[in-house]
Amino acid sequence: MSRNLKKDLTDGDVGRTLLLLSAPMMLGVSSNILAQMVEISFIGQLGTKEIAAVTFTFPLVMALSSIALGISIGTSSVIARGVGEGGSARAQQIGTHALMLVATLMTVLSFFGWLLIDPVFRSIGASPDTLNLIHSYLNIVLVSFPFMTIMMVGGSIMRAHGNANIPGAIMTGSALIQLLLSPVLIFGWLGAPRLELDGAAWAALIARGSTCILILFFVIRYRLIENNLNLAHMWTSCKQILQVGLPAMATQLIGPVSGGVITALLATHGESVVAGFGIASRIEAVSVMLLFALSGSIGPFVGQNWGAQRKDRVRAGVNASYRFSLGWGLLIFGVLSLFGGQFAALVDNNAQAVIAAGIYLSIVPLSYGLWGVLMMASASFNALGKPIPSTVLAFTRMFVIYVPLALLFNHWFGFKGIFFATALANITVGLAGYFWFRSAFFPRLAQPT
Repeated sequence: MSRNLKKDLTDGDVGRTLLLLSAPMMLGVSSNILAQMVEISFIGQLGTKEIAAVTFTFPLVMALSSIALGISIGTSSVIARGVGEGGSARAQQIGTHALMLVATLMTVLSFFGWLLIDPVFRSIGASPDTLNLIHSYLNIVLVSFPFMTIMMVGGSIMRAHGNANIPGAIMTGSALIQLLLSPVLIFGWLGAPRLELDGAAWAALIARGSTCILILFFVIRYRLIENNLNLAHMWTSCKQILQVGLPAMATQLIGPVSGGVITALLATHGESVVAGFGIASRIEAVSVMLLFALSGSIGPFVGQNWGAQRKDRVRAGVNASYRFSLGWGLLIFGVLSLFGGQFAALVDNNAQAVIAAGIYLSIVPLSYGLWGVLMMASASFNALGKPIPSTVLAFTRMFVIYVPLALLFNHWFGFKGIFFATALANITVGLAGYFWFRSAFFPRLAQPT
């Protein structure tokens, strides 16, 4: 393994270490989210129906992404703890088997996702015209999923070894490729055919395919995986990965399943409200992108330090992530409560969609700080090989609090009530995540080691 690649996360200033680990991730995540935000503005120029079609696809796209993310989380957890304990050959083997697992699984699941397009989207209220748009869009996007998820797991392998620069740069490159290609293919610029919504899908496929090849080049070059596809100990590796990965998948899948319920509820108020929710969701993704990035970085930090028995650094790192989450959430709430409606109007000129997005962005951002705390606590549980609390918290957030309150508040207050339910769920379970992680690990961390 290249000495220049592996970075020790168990020494040095905690804040600086987290910053150096998170900064490339922040750049990569922010670039991708911003690219998606700009892309949705291009799609908005095609019409509200096109935005609604993309919004309808969120639950399926998120479901497939969640499965891959579960494998990615499991891989990162096992490798980071192993690196902290001083192992390397086994880490290479686990990395190899993780890539084989995600490539096979996502190819199969993308195919079944394609088979289920019509029944799934009819069941959640897509009109025939919108269903045609969904079908043509997903016919292309689903092909890109194996490439995207291999890139995700490859990046997790590198971050688990302490290096976030290369995967961060590759994520940024993927976003730039998609951002450059999207308007060309959507609108038919530079002599290209005008593909409209399909153009956005083709841009995603090209960006993901090219960057998948690039991440594989680096994990092979730096010997983070084995030179051959050795099936020996494959089952053992998969068990270790899925011990964390399966609960993590369940945790991540809870969001898309409940998201399908919420989308169906919103659809009863019209496609303009669905489109407004889609616009607000993209603005939200931009707003909390730093929290997503930090949650992706706190895992390797916690895993390596726990493996090296530096439990004091685990406490300090987690507390720093909480403070950042609360501060950032407060800042974003102030910005979006004042300017959320104006941001939405830049994406779509449909008055009803803009009003719905503005209402969402005046209510839900109040909960972003504690949502971030929940992200950090969940990522830390997973990094320590204890994924069940994350699953319980996610299940409670979505099915015990969010969906029941959304159904009730929708009846009382209309679609505004659904947005209030979102905020209450984030706040309640964010507090629960903080206290659960502290009671589970901080008393232990306070003991001499």
